[in-house]
Amino acid sequence: GTAYNKKADLEEYLEYLADIKNRDHNKLGREMDLFTTVDVIGQGLPLFMPKGTKMIQKLQRWIEDLEDNEWGYVRTRTPLMAKSDLYKISGHWDHYKENMYTTVVDEEDFAIKPMNCPGGILVYESEPRSYRDLPYRMGETSTLFRNEDSGEMHGLTRVRQFTISEGHLVCMP
Repeated sequence: GTAYNKKADLEEYLEYLADIKNRDHNKLGREMDLFTTVDVIGQGLPLFMPKGTKMIQKLQRWIEDLEDNEWGYVRTRTPLMAKSDLYKISGHWDHYKENMYTTVVDEEDFAIKPMNCPGGILVYESEPRSYRDLPYRMGETSTLFRNEDSGEMHGLTRVRQFTISEGHLVCMP
């Protein structure tokens, strides 16, 4: 239960709850025809409608233009799936395997990409570099997949598939 010293405090709280409900991105996103969800696809896997897709596209281009043209990033792209060895080296396999989608390919464990970091490090390590190259800024926009608990998902706040623009910076201590 909840108790208030004055009726005005209760009314203020109820007004606050109504305001939150009216600003809920899940409700607004559907009303504005930006995204939807469909049970046959699965929980946490949103469908972006044309207007939502256009919004994502503009945001992605804007951040990538800033990274590339103003902030000195180089653009990278890493596979959407990798052997478990990569995630064992990074430590993700031991700590987050239960939140990763895994499969077996040619009798080896693979994971569908839950994060960009391990691949980004491999891009950096692909050739010898000098301290003069630092800071080395890599940017990658990629779709990631995480096996979130069904009780944690709501709208676009917590999902099982999402696209992220992520920076990896290698610099001196």
